[in-house]
Amino acid sequence: MLADEAVRWKETVESLDRDLYELVGNVFLSCACISYFGAFTGVYRKKLTDYWTVLSKEKKIPCSEIFSLVKVMGDPVVIRGWCIDGLPTDMTSCENGILTTKAERWGLCIDPQ
Repeated sequence: MLADEAVRWKETVESLDRDLYELVGNVFLSCACISYFGAFTGVYRKKLTDYWTVLSKEKKIPCSEIFSLVKVMGDPVVIRGWCIDGLPTDMTSCENGILTTKAERWGLCIDPQ
């Protein structure tokens, strides 16, 4: 029983060490996303983050192999609340929620109808 916990704790420590090592790059990419994502589609946002991740790696800035704004800046409890309130569960909608709550600039909301 305790041996299982030791294995789990070791994996948790390794995960936290990796997250700490990648923190600077992930926050840097998150800032870029919050600053520039607003007008773009989900597909283009994915292309941007993939491109930015490659550039960060080339410049020796440690960041996640697969960057996700929702994983870095999102609070799962808050996002779940948004979904309960009717926000679609797709990645773009969750990113839009994060952009709305984290950006210092005012978003332009347009009613498509």
